[in-house]
Amino acid sequence: MLAMNEWSVDPEGLRFAASVVRYAVQITEPETATAATARVGDAELAAALSAFMQALTGGWMQRVSATEGVCQTLAASATLYETADEEGVRDVRQADNF
Repeated sequence: MLAMNEWSVDPEGLRFAASVVRYAVQITEPETATAATARVGDAELAAALSAFMQALTGGWMQRVSATEGVCQTLAASATLYETADEEGVRDVRQADNF
């Protein structure tokens, strides 16, 4: 059990979380396909619907991009923690040699 002033990070847990989030993005990306709006009502309605769909799709793609950023950050964090652990072990071993 860790004391209140200690903490631990599981790099594999971070990578797993990244993979779960990445999977959620992958299965929802096809949902960004939009219907043809040119044949809906008159020209004004079609233009308004087209503008709405473009805005909706643009907003969705921004969310997808941000979520992919979360995946990348989780994976990078896992690597940073592993590197810090490896360097810490190396430093302790070197200190033991003095």
